[in-house]
Amino acid sequence: MTRPQWRRNMAHAFDVKSAENARKGTTMRRGLLLLPVIAGLLLAACYVPSPKPARTESSQEKVGLGGAESVSVAVTLGVGKLRLGAGGEDLLDARFEYNLPDWKPVVTYKVENGRGRLVVEQPSRVVGATWPSNVRYDWDLKLNPAVPMEIEVEMGVGKSEIELAGMDVRRLDLEAGVGEGVVDLSGPRTSDLDASIKAGIGKLRLILPDDVGVRVKATGALGRIDAGGLKEQDGAWVNDAWGKSKTAVRIEVEGGIGEVEFRNASGTI
Repeated sequence: MTRPQWRRNMAHAFDVKSAENARKGTTMRRGLLLLPVIAGLLLAACYVPSPKPARTESSQEKVGLGGAESVSVAVTLGVGKLRLGAGGEDLLDARFEYNLPDWKPVVTYKVENGRGRLVVEQPSRVVGATWPSNVRYDWDLKLNPAVPMEIEVEMGVGKSEIELAGMDVRRLDLEAGVGEGVVDLSGPRTSDLDASIKAGIGKLRLILPDDVGVRVKATGALGRIDAGGLKEQDGAWVNDAWGKSKTAVRIEVEGGIGEVEFRNASGTI
């Protein structure tokens, strides 16, 4: 086919197609004109502005026990540094430092039938999809060590230090998130402790008691688990005090992509 013939055929095809579209051209043009408007509305609904750091602020929160005989504690931190441990006569003595005013932590507490429920959380509704690299968000939470507790901690991205030595914690649920973390379960215990830990991406170190029986069961590990001097027994790892002490620490670890390391307080394992 010669070049002039190719052009004539293409022109004819275009004329036929144009005639065919002429009947619905007005409707199509109206629909196309509405597309930018619809897209703009969708973007406006989904857009969350990136937060802008300001001057670092400090705030303190103290929460009394309010007559509770036991307390469940829930801590949710999307990005930042968490230090949680024993201290004070109040149920909670907290100090927060942050340079994003909208990220002031939210603390709520209520007591029902002698059981308290304490929640410390980051206001997630005001957090953008990204955050600046110079964000400062440090939480220092001190809990009354004499109160029987169950503690849930959900970390996003950051560093965590959870020191439960000497505290009457009966249950611990931890989602480690992304970053480095240390969980200290050492010291004498007056009651059993059951811990469920979901390791994330990074390194997580667990410090175990010397004189309290410890049993660790790990599943789903894609990374590395360093059991130290713990001995394998019936599909789990145990220390020398397992089955001999009056109280026990039972730990279930769901491995992530990273490293989980077990050591005891004396450093012998």
